[in-house]
Parts: sequence; structure tokens; C-alpha cells
Amino acid sequence: MTSLTQLFLLAAFTLSLSSCTSVASLSKQEAETIYLNGHIYTVDSNNSWQQAMAVEQGILVALGSNDDVLAYKGNDTSVIDLQGKMVMPGIQDMHLHPMDGGITETLECSFGAELTSTEIVKVVRQCVSQAEPGQWIQGGQWGTTILQESVPPTRLKLDLVSPDNPVFLMDWSVHNAWVNTRALALLGINESTPNPNGGEILRNPETGIATGILLDNAAYTARNQLPSYTHQQLEQALHYSIEQLIGYGVTSFKDAITTERNLQTYQRLEAKIGLKARVKVSMPWKSAWSVDHATEMKNIKASASIHSDRLDASFVKIMLDGVPLTYTSAVLEPYEPSERYGDTHVGELMHEAHQLAKDVTYLDTLGMTIKIHATGDRAVRVALDAFEAARKSNGDSGLRHEISHAEMIHPTDIPRFAALNVAAEMCPILWYPNPAIDTMRITLGTRADFVWPVRTLYESGALVFYGSDWPAVVPNANPWPGIEAMVTREDPYERNIGALWPEQTVDLPTALRIFTINGAVAGKQDANTGSLEVGKPADFIILDRNLFDIPIKELGDTKVLSTVVGGEEVYRFDPLQ
Repeated sequence: MTSLTQLFLLAAFTLSLSSCTSVASLSKQEAETIYLNGHIYTVDSNNSWQQAMAVEQGILVALGSNDDVLAYKGNDTSVIDLQGKMVMPGIQDMHLHPMDGGITETLECSFGAELTSTEIVKVVRQCVSQAEPGQWIQGGQWGTTILQESVPPTRLKLDLVSPDNPVFLMDWSVHNAWVNTRALALLGINESTPNPNGGEILRNPETGIATGILLDNAAYTARNQLPSYTHQQLEQALHYSIEQLIGYGVTSFKDAITTERNLQTYQRLEAKIGLKARVKVSMPWKSAWSVDHATEMKNIKASASIHSDRLDASFVKIMLDGVPLTYTSAVLEPYEPSERYGDTHVGELMHEAHQLAKDVTYLDTLGMTIKIHATGDRAVRVALDAFEAARKSNGDSGLRHEISHAEMIHPTDIPRFAALNVAAEMCPILWYPNPAIDTMRITLGTRADFVWPVRTLYESGALVFYGSDWPAVVPNANPWPGIEAMVTREDPYERNIGALWPEQTVDLPTALRIFTINGAVAGKQDANTGSLEVGKPADFIILDRNLFDIPIKELGDTKVLSTVVGGEEVYRFDPLQ
């Protein structure tokens, strides 16, 4: 059998001969698997369609017509009839938190972000009834909208159903926590506890006593003190999440903030049963999520040795601000006036601008691709300034750094993305009208109607890519409603009327590039995945519908029938589930 190296060389030679078919020079090569009678959307440079493809040793060795590809059929070749189904590259989700998602679904007291605080308390009551005395009740995710209730949630409301069990509930953005009095005591939070940098302990203005709401770094610092799960529990949680992802057609993803505990879990899982998707992990930098900065440095310096076909640790995550719903995004113009923050509040940066520039410049020299969380337009500008400083100091390292949640961008900063070779990550939850936008109108006023400038960024030449941020902000990692919303800017669930900044819609081919090959570029793997081309690993998905033949409002209902990574089917749809 021809070696893998020979296959790559033959494929590259053949691709140079023809952009339409890739079979002439390989006609004598027997493929392990041939797929016929499909509508194969390649997402190559021409967005070309093909009818058939052949796979050998996990590599695409031919794309073309049925007759062309059948030249690869041998006595042992498996032939699969696609029966007209659409095939496309797998989804690249370059921002999510699989461990959190798995823990939430398998180990914690979980509930939906649409619940009121009273409804959440009822769920907590049930969880307490099933817990051991004194056991921590961890869970989520509450919608930040409950902070706008006429009687906002406090520790006392949780105390009514859990006076003795400490309760720690994260919100849907995974930025903020709601805790009870017992939890505050165990966490050591009292009247004299200072706010951490980049975080806030909300307090009663008259007594100074903590209300039970912890924002940003105050929540992260507290979360680090919670009891740890066992290795087995963590492995099961991570395995659960990966199974969910491949079921939605995600063949590659980036864990957006990977603590040492989670990194070790990936490594154990890979060693034991392998990883069914291609995984990128982002090491935290000066983060309240970490044990300490020394541990961060150790992991970053060791990241070069963590690189396999399925696991790559050459990424870093920096948190720069919070979220606009809680007045913690760093913005250029003050928030709308409020009783708590007055009329001059502009949020807070978690890192001083000059120090951020130094850190980014240093990490760039290490070959680490940097993702900076920046939701406010001031944070975006400071992040771009830091990347510009790195370019001036180091030259073009070839690394395409990223701004995560680039939802608010001052118009003068739009061209800087392409100029600095900085990628813009788009998260689908705010591409369309929903209750979070309603809350943002309270904090930001009319600015909330002009977020996520997808089309403007794309047309400026910036790399725009997709990250779900699951389990934060979205109910699950399903990308298809997000693709629909990117094309329509309307609610794919049809719960909220209207469109959000409809001038920022993009067409379907553009959206699919954002969700596939652009994500592969952001993951530093576009030479190997993100499109279906000869010489690349066979990472693809088979769909239950042709996305180009249906009304766009049916796109969000798309089901994945099969997910293939490296030529191996890792998921098959079971209609009985």
C-alpha cells in the first residue's frame, strides 16, 4: 500500500494539474472508501461542488464525478452511496468551554437561562433535597436579566431553600455568580473583603454586606475555592461534551480557557481512548481562573511538547473586560445612567494597557496565538493597541491573534483588524433580537442595536470566524441556528420579532466559510482541515438537507447524519434518540 507521505505528494501533484478533478495521476491507487452520488460543497477557494470523493488512510485522494472517482475502486474498497445528500467540511468552533459544559450537564444543579429567580430557587430546593448535608450546590446558568427584576436576587433568596448547604450558581455568560450566605462565609467574603482587580462584590449600599452577587474576577476567584471533581468525573464530563459536539458536526474546536486541571484531562482522555475531534487549547494568562501565574508560565513553556494530530496547546487566552449586561465591559462612552454607577461609568480593564502590550509582545515571541476577550469598544481598542505594539517590536510573527466577542467596535478601529492581521471572533447569541439585547439597551442605550458588525469586518478584509462560547451564553453547541441567524440577523427560534442591525447580514456561502475554513485558519490548521481538498484529512459531515435548496429559516433545523474526522466516522445519527 502507498505510504502516507507518498499520498500527500501524489495528491499535491495532481491538484496542481486540475482544479476540477483530482484523479488522473491517481487512477491506479485503490481507496479504502469511496463516496458517490453526493452534493459535496468543498469550501475551497472557488466554493466548488463535486459529486464524489475517495479516501485512503484518512486522506482525501480524489474529488470529482462518480466516473472519475470510481477509478479508485478496488476489490476491498468500501463504496458509500450518499443518495444526493449534501456533504461539507466539518464545523470549526473556535471558542467554547467543553469541560464546563460537560460538568454542567452531568454533575451539577442545572437550569435554563430563561428562568426567573423564583423559578431558579425552586430548582435549587430540589437539588438541596438530593444533596448530603453541607455539600456544595454548584450549577447554573441564570440569565443576567434576573438582575433587572423588581426585587433582584440576593443571598437571602437562596438561604430560604438552602440555609446550610453552600450554593454557587454561575450565570449564562460564565462571568458572574449568585451565592448564598453559607457560601459567602466559606469563601471568606465579608464586609472588609476588597474587590479583586477586574471584579466586584455587590454590596448593600447601607450596610456594606455582600448581596450574594459576584461579578467577573470576584466570581472566578471564588470559583477556584470550590471542591474539585475526581479525575474520572472530569474525564466523563469532557467525553460527554465531545460527543455532543461531533453530533452537531463540529470536527475541530478550541477550548477557550484551559486550566492545568482541564489540560491534564485532555491528555488523559487522548491517551486512554483518543480524541474524536481536533482540539486546540488556550492557556490562561494572568487569570483568576488559574491557581497562580507560576503554573500558567509552566504550562505555556511546556506547550511546545503538547502537539499531536488531535491536541495542540499553542494558544493563550487573556481576559480584558467583562460583559455589557453588568456594566463591566470597558467602553469608550459612559454607560446609561444608573443608581449604582452614576452617569460617568465606563467599565474597567482587567489589565493596564501598557502591561498588556508588554505581555502580548512577550507571548508573541513564544509562538503563542493570543485570544483577548474584549466586549467593549474601549477594550477592543486597547487589545488592538497591544497587538500593534507586538507587531512593531517583533515584526510579523505570522501568528494571527484574535479578539474574542468583538461585538462593540468603534468604526475607526475596524480597518485595524486586517492591517494588523488580527482575527475577529463572532458568537451567535447576540446576532439577533433576544432578552440579552433588551438588557443591553438598559446599560448601553441605542448602542445595543449596533453590535456584531459581521459584514463590515468581513468586507474590510479581516478574518472573521465562529466561536459558540458554549456553555456560556448559548443553550447548546448547535451551530446551525447560529448560521441561520448570521444570514438573517433574526431569531432562529422565532421567539423575538424583528432583525438586529440587518445591514450586517452575510450570504450563506460567506457564513459557511466563517464556520469552516476561517475557523481552521484561526486554529492554525487550514493546511489540513476546514475545506475538502485533495491531500487534506477527510474531515467532513453529511447533512439531512441541502442548505442551498431550502428556505433560509429552515437552516437552523439542520441535522447531521454523519461526522467523519480523519476518514473515521465518529458520529452517526440515531433517529431513535
